[in-house]
Amino acid sequence: MILLIGLIIISCSSDDNNEDNSNESRIDVTINGTDYTFNNITVVKHFEGTENDDEFPDWFEVQAKINNESDIIIDFDVELGHTGDWDAGTIIGEFNLRTNDGGNVCDYYGVNIEHPLINVTVNNENEFIATFSFTNNYGGNCGNNSIFGDEVTYTNGSIYIDL
Repeated sequence: MILLIGLIIISCSSDDNNEDNSNESRIDVTINGTDYTFNNITVVKHFEGTENDDEFPDWFEVQAKINNESDIIIDFDVELGHTGDWDAGTIIGEFNLRTNDGGNVCDYYGVNIEHPLINVTVNNENEFIATFSFTNNYGGNCGNNSIFGDEVTYTNGSIYIDL
């Protein structure tokens, strides 16, 4: 009987671990034809707004790395509470990509630009879920010295962040 109870407890805790792993924060995206998984996500409250105030909502800064490496980093700001696509508002305040290839640092960024296609489906105090696909060359100016050249194209992008 004790052995049976022990097996049930081990079985249940094993199932719990599998559920936790499926909800880890991550960004999956294809950049210029190569698949990347950003699995080291840092979220910091950037601005605390007034409760239930659309004019001054909470903003979070998100930084995403591959493992703990710093050669490719995505960072962006998130306006808490809003869902929909980019045209519905400035849910993402900036979407930046920084590369560091042998000391050659390049930044690809866009400040509140309207051309990115981003669709936010969940955006609350607990999680942020979105898909995205767009080309970003604003501010690149890195040329052939960067691993991505002057232009970055994101396709098949998906974001899941556990806040």
